[in-house]
Amino acid sequence: MSQIRTHRIATAAYQIVDAHQNDENRKKYGALAHKLPGLILQNGLAQASGFLIAKGNQEHTDLLNDLNQVLRASGAISSDNGCALHQIVIASELRQNQLLTRRALEAASWIKRYVQGVLRINATGEDQDNSEEPPA
Repeated sequence: MSQIRTHRIATAAYQIVDAHQNDENRKKYGALAHKLPGLILQNGLAQASGFLIAKGNQEHTDLLNDLNQVLRASGAISSDNGCALHQIVIASELRQNQLLTRRALEAASWIKRYVQGVLRINATGEDQDNSEEPPA
């Protein structure tokens, strides 16, 4: 049975985020994933991917590679890793860049939602279950 693009993106994002359940840097990854859609919206995909490359920390590299994997699963690109994604973005024509940016925003939003739901990490990088004080 054929899947719609959104379903392919959601499925890929879930599998990718679920694989981070036992990572030691999952809190940093989660906090960064919360910021990614805004980063793309505010600065554009080229600058957002360049920022993730420039930082070079494990969580930045993981998130860029994960974004690449989700975009690849959706059929938007065929690059092997986040650096190759960045090269595609900076070399793209305006129309292709706009389409890639829309697809990346969609993928980043799914990653963010699964970070909230699967990893249970909030925007500050803390566990959602432990972020609220128990009622007195």
